[in-house]
Amino acid sequence: MPKSEKQKLKIFYIADYLMKETDADEKGNMLHGVLLKDVKEYLKDKGIEAEEHAIRRDIDLLRGGKDLDFDPLLDIQGGKGKPIYLGERFLPFDDLEVIVECVASANFISRNEAEELIGKLKKLCSKHQANSLTSEYIVAERPKYTERKMLKQLRRIKSAIRDNQKISFLYTRHSTKNITQTENRRKGKRYIVSPFKVVLSNGNHYLIGYDDTYHQIRPYRIDRMDDVRLKEEPREGEDKVKRLGISDYAKQTFGMFIGGNADIITIRFHNSLLDAMLERFGNGGATKYTKIDDTHFTVKTFIVESENFYGWICSLGEKVVITDPPEVASRFKDYLQKIQENYQ
Repeated sequence: MPKSEKQKLKIFYIADYLMKETDADEKGNMLHGVLLKDVKEYLKDKGIEAEEHAIRRDIDLLRGGKDLDFDPLLDIQGGKGKPIYLGERFLPFDDLEVIVECVASANFISRNEAEELIGKLKKLCSKHQANSLTSEYIVAERPKYTERKMLKQLRRIKSAIRDNQKISFLYTRHSTKNITQTENRRKGKRYIVSPFKVVLSNGNHYLIGYDDTYHQIRPYRIDRMDDVRLKEEPREGEDKVKRLGISDYAKQTFGMFIGGNADIITIRFHNSLLDAMLERFGNGGATKYTKIDDTHFTVKTFIVESENFYGWICSLGEKVVITDPPEVASRFKDYLQKIQENYQ
């Protein structure tokens, strides 16, 4: 690049130098600063000759002033013989650390993509801070789908939610013929769904939507959705979503029980399970706790009835009994009998 062209870019070189070399703590106190002579030497290394008074003028321009009708990009502190440094940044270092931990621990992002994204985040802080902007997370299991595919699916789903549109997609499952491959459910027939909420549970993204075929609110694993398309049709099922309470539905569906019928279920527990139940269901909202006697209490709450739910009840053994509705208890009894028949 000709010297004259580099001279025109001098102010950008100065801004880049301050971004990389200087920083402050969370209270705005300088951690690393530079002097005008340091900036002059840096510019010389880049092939730009500049006097200190010219550098000071550019720094003042970057610092901004009262006559500007916009906020300056850089919060430049110091000067007048003292070290110059950047104070508050657009993203404070504490916030960058939080973002890095989220990126590193997300199992829907491949290891290479996580490292690439963290590398980009490091450009938003000084080189000194970047050295400590690392994560000790080891994600044992990462799915085969990539971040970019997830983002593409999510982008279309969120667009449909925002614009009150239905979507259609192919829904896949692992093939029984070859478990390394997938096949389309419903013999390749496209699902038509009214999308309402996206939930992240155990590292997996789910869509809560109203299924046009079965007229039910159902969860869908987004990484198993393929070829998501927007439909020029308004969403359906909003009344049913409001009646169920989508927050309660999401809490129970993705907290423990996936799929099945949604209902208010009453369960009797032994007192020794109270702490565990409070952690599971919380204390408030639609969940009600009632003391039965000196050794038992009941929990009445919204639950999605499913085999996941039945398995959880089994894991608690004789310390738990489904008491209401009777038909739920009856279906659970039938479930146990079918299992017992396998061992006769």
